[in-house]
Amino acid sequence: MSDDRLGLALKRRRQEAGISMADLARATGLSRTFLTNVERGLNSPTISSLRAIVDALGVTLSSLFASIERQGGVVTRPADRLLIASLGGGAITYELLNPHPAGALEMLLLRVAPGASSGEATHRHAGEEVGLMMEGRLEYWIDGVMHTLEAGDSVNVPATTPHRYHNPGPGPSVSLWVVTPPSF
Repeated sequence: MSDDRLGLALKRRRQEAGISMADLARATGLSRTFLTNVERGLNSPTISSLRAIVDALGVTLSSLFASIERQGGVVTRPADRLLIASLGGGAITYELLNPHPAGALEMLLLRVAPGASSGEATHRHAGEEVGLMMEGRLEYWIDGVMHTLEAGDSVNVPATTPHRYHNPGPGPSVSLWVVTPPSF
């Protein structure tokens, strides 16, 4: 999803919830200017900032975009995947792979360009995450300890543990993540 579409969806959700920009700024710890620019598609939020925003709005990203029309059924074809976040001008993308984002699991394909990261701040949320590196490398910090993940490596993290990531390069990284309960 482009920064413009993400911003519009966040603005619509904030307005539907009757939350003022000032209240959202207080709840997230982010400036009103930054939040306004996110809603206008002028700023790309980090993963930590985006998580703070959706948490304050009381939604998950997958539920935020569940209204986008998709084919029903049990199979999701590559052309039918839902791009739920494209951050940093496309340097980081999350695609929703499962056809039922309202279920107990959320399966995501994460692509991270060389040098891109989720930000210096860690994030955490309820549940559990399991990741499988498919291509490239990813530096993944779990509770302050950095682990280098390479193709074929997997990781299982209690999502309440502070975590963040960075692609040291030289090429893009691609990883598959299963999260329960859905929280993105």
